[in-house]
Amino acid sequence: MFTSRRTSLSNFADSAGLQVLRDAEIAFVGKIPTDLEARVVPAAKPEHLEYAKGFEGIAAFVVPPDLAELVPAQFGLATADAPQAAVALIQDSLSAIEDFQWEGFASRIDPTAVIEPGAYVAARDVVIGAQTYIGPNAVILPRSIIGAYCYIGAGTVVGMEAFDQATGAPKRRLLKQSGGVRIEDHVTIQANCTISRATFGGFCTIGTGSLVDALVYIAHDCSIGRDVTICSNVSISGRVRIGDKAYLGPQCAISNGVS
Repeated sequence: MFTSRRTSLSNFADSAGLQVLRDAEIAFVGKIPTDLEARVVPAAKPEHLEYAKGFEGIAAFVVPPDLAELVPAQFGLATADAPQAAVALIQDSLSAIEDFQWEGFASRIDPTAVIEPGAYVAARDVVIGAQTYIGPNAVILPRSIIGAYCYIGAGTVVGMEAFDQATGAPKRRLLKQSGGVRIEDHVTIQANCTISRATFGGFCTIGTGSLVDALVYIAHDCSIGRDVTICSNVSISGRVRIGDKAYLGPQCAISNGVS
C-alpha cells in the first residue's frame, strides 16, 4: 500500500537536470491540481504560479530560471529550462524506488471470491474482497483494490496505465505510473470497461454501491462517489470528480478536471 515516505528534491538534481535553489522533502510528483501531499510540480509561466495559489499540498516548484524570484519562499525551488520535461524525469526516478511510494505485497483474494477462467489477476499488489465476482477475460492489474460484493464484468480492465503524456520529453511517451485503483464495496462494473489508475500516486476511486454499464472509460485520478449510475459508452477524462447519487446518461463525455 501507499507509504508516507519522503525524500529530498536535491536527490534528483543530476537525473532530472535541476538546479536546486531551495531543497524540499517530496513524496510525489504531480500537476498543480493533483490531489497529493508533498508534491513537486512544474510551473512554466507566471500564470501557473498564480493558479497554484488555489491548491494545497505543493512542496516545491520546478520553474524556468527567469521565474525563480516569483516562487514564494515557503516552497522548495528548482530551475530547469524545460520544467515539465524535468518533472517527468523526476517521476521516472521516484516511481522506480522500490517500496518508497508503495510497499508491495502478494495479492490477496478472499476465498469466497469467484475468478472465472480466462481472467487475469496480477500476482502482486491486488486485493479482491469477499463474494466479489471477476468475469472471464477481465484483467486486474497491480495496485488495484477491489472491495466485497463487487461484480467486474467480462473483458473489463482495472488498473490500466493512465494516458498521461510526458510533456516536453524528447520522445513522445506516457509518464511512468505510481497510482492505483480503489473500488469500494457493492460496485457493479459491466463488460469491456476500462478503469485507469492514478498517474502519480493515490487512487482512482469508485464509491460504494455505484453501477457502471458496459463500454465505459474512466481515466486517471477520477473520484466517483457513492451510488452513482454511469450508463453505457460514457467517457470520463482525468481528474473528474462526481458526487454521490449522480446519473450519467448514455454516451456522455466529461472533460478533464470537471467536478
